[in-house]
Amino acid sequence: MNSIKLIRSKWFIVTFFLLYIGICWGAFQWVYKNEILLQSLYKNNESPDADKVMMLYNAMIRKVPGRKEINSYYCLGKILIRVEKRKEAIKVLNTMIKITPDDRSVRLWLAIELHNQQRYREAEKHFVVLLKKNSKGSTQKYTEYH
Repeated sequence: MNSIKLIRSKWFIVTFFLLYIGICWGAFQWVYKNEILLQSLYKNNESPDADKVMMLYNAMIRKVPGRKEINSYYCLGKILIRVEKRKEAIKVLNTMIKITPDDRSVRLWLAIELHNQQRYREAEKHFVVLLKKNSKGSTQKYTEYH
C-alpha cells in the first residue's frame, strides 16, 4: 500500500484525529492539573481530601500571584476553611489582600478569620481599615445629599 492510499483511507484519518485529540486532551490535563483539581474540590459538597488540599496549597503559595489568579486563591481559601486549615487560609487571604488591597469582602473575611484565631491585634488593623473606608464613604455621601 503506498502512502497516498494510506492517507486517503478513512480508518487512517479517524485514527490520526483520535490520536491527535487524545494528545491535546492529555496535554491540557497535564498543564492545568492544579486548576482542574482546585475547581473539583471547590464544587464538591463533601469534605475534601486534606492531603490533596495541602498539595494544592503548597503549589499555589510558592507562586507570586497576579490579579488574574485572585479567583483561584478565593477558591483555595474556601477549601482550606472547609478542611479546618485556618492558618493556611489566613496566609492565602493575606496574599489576596496584597493583590487587591481595596477588596472589602476579602479584608472582612481576613479580619474575621484572624479574630476567630484570637489574633485580635492583627484583626483590629483590618477592621480599622474597613471602618475608615466606610466612614469616608458615608461622610462623602452625607455631604453630597445635604
